[in-house]
Amino acid sequence: MSIPYAVTDVDINRVSKSFVQSSLGSFAISTMPKALCLDRFTGRSNKTDYDLASLSNALQSSTNLRDWSPGIDPPAPTTLGESAVSFTVRIRSTYSLVRPLKRGQTMEHRFADLENNIVPIQLSKVYQAHDADIAAAMVNSSLFTEISFTGTSGEGLDQPTDYANQNPIKDIENNLVLLRPYSNFAGLELRCYMSGKVASVLATHPAYTGGGTGSAVASGLPRADFINRFSSLHGCKTYVFDNLTNSAALGASASIVETFNQANSSAVLFFGLFDTRGASFDLRSQDTNDAPDGALVWACSQDPNVAQYLDERKQVQEFWGRAGYTIYSPRGTGAGPASDLGFFMKAVTSGASLGIFKS
Repeated sequence: MSIPYAVTDVDINRVSKSFVQSSLGSFAISTMPKALCLDRFTGRSNKTDYDLASLSNALQSSTNLRDWSPGIDPPAPTTLGESAVSFTVRIRSTYSLVRPLKRGQTMEHRFADLENNIVPIQLSKVYQAHDADIAAAMVNSSLFTEISFTGTSGEGLDQPTDYANQNPIKDIENNLVLLRPYSNFAGLELRCYMSGKVASVLATHPAYTGGGTGSAVASGLPRADFINRFSSLHGCKTYVFDNLTNSAALGASASIVETFNQANSSAVLFFGLFDTRGASFDLRSQDTNDAPDGALVWACSQDPNVAQYLDERKQVQEFWGRAGYTIYSPRGTGAGPASDLGFFMKAVTSGASLGIFKS
């Protein structure tokens, strides 16, 4: 039995590249420092180790600079401080999409299905998984310290009646001053990530609108104006993401939520230093000197891709979305902003610990 036309890996790669060029910027993963690594497909293990130099290596101490003149031996050599970093990537796959090989279907019809359905659906799910892992890492208290806002016990930044007792700018700045000095190190960029809902709360808060503390009703700022004002005020690059994901288990009724705000309790307002020294780091060889630093890094053994299988017996073609990756923190141990190079603000109020949202 002859096989009707089926799309090839060349067709899939062509459409995938077009999707990435047009849509990757909508996902938070596009902003992450990227470290290339190996997995069981390309190496012997999913695990990667490297040594990360201590930040103190680049800092002058009282005995580092010594008097010296010709004819005298230079100061004795010293070793650099470093710590071991280890991470394990996960090779992950979506469930397959199955397409029957209909005999009357032309090449144009199958290619259009690839462009409009198969690649966008499968790659979107893979990139959404990346973003969900980023959001989870940014509110992980074992990696980063949670910082509360000040205000009346039991209230939240979304409560206009308590504006007079709140000062979110100062609460954030009290911790940014611990991070900002480290941005002088080459390649470390201070950034803020937040969900769209968090941005809406802050964009109507008088601390940012200029309405003044104690205003009964705050005027709102357009999204672009708020991002510019927030970035200028706090001296950081700001990213706001409204991406959606389905938080329900497979087979259950869909629960469509914001990836960076799947529940108010996990809403993201994160500040951190990110390593921007290159387009990507290469950890695939033991001879490499690359050592990704900062609050969070995207370790990638396989870029998101669409794999296919042609089943001649069943006369169908299956398509999977796949990737090999993990989101890890080179510094984060929950020891405080200056040690972890990052922190996140409390999302939901708990007693006297004020959050963005009232519980």
